[in-house]
Amino acid sequence: MTPRWSFALGAIVLLAGACAAPAAASPLDDLIAPKAGNSACFTRAYDADHLRKNPRQTTTSMTVRFAYEKPDGDKTGLGLEFGLSLSRKGDAQPFFAQGGCIWDEHANRDTSDRRMIKEFKKEAGAGCMMSARPDVFDTLSAEEGGYVIIDRGKDDNTLLLYLEDGLTMVKQADRAKQLYTKFGTDDRVFQLRRTEAKDCDFVMRALSR
Repeated sequence: MTPRWSFALGAIVLLAGACAAPAAASPLDDLIAPKAGNSACFTRAYDADHLRKNPRQTTTSMTVRFAYEKPDGDKTGLGLEFGLSLSRKGDAQPFFAQGGCIWDEHANRDTSDRRMIKEFKKEAGAGCMMSARPDVFDTLSAEEGGYVIIDRGKDDNTLLLYLEDGLTMVKQADRAKQLYTKFGTDDRVFQLRRTEAKDCDFVMRALSR
């Protein structure tokens, strides 16, 4: 496991308090079985007709990669790594973000019991704490880069993704440069479909090299 991805597992500890115990069964298991080494890839590309009908949407494509890995030095724990790539109108280079996810019965509530993402109408979901420093190597940062909620869609090949109004992201050409990326109301809810694992290889390369 690369040092970059190890932040994702650290984020899970921040979310759950610990990750030593096996995860309880959840709807997320329909998307990716909780077993070390398992990965899944989901993607969506919007054609010109869709973008013409939705002129306020700036996202042109999105790819999400999940992978279950054991934290370094932990023989019993299991963490869900999360990598995100999105392309936007007028920008030739995709944006990338990474974090760690865990299923939570109150994923959409903050510590003051306020709803975090209004577009997500349910309480339970997979909360993903994103890293503000996807470029870290030996030094891990607890600085947060935003929050994402994911849920399964109508079947086990469909992923629903809900964004806050902004995330800290990077571009592969300069991962040390933090880019706070804002999302309008038409760029916060996405439905993605399962695709082949190789379609997510570029996401893993962008966040690990």
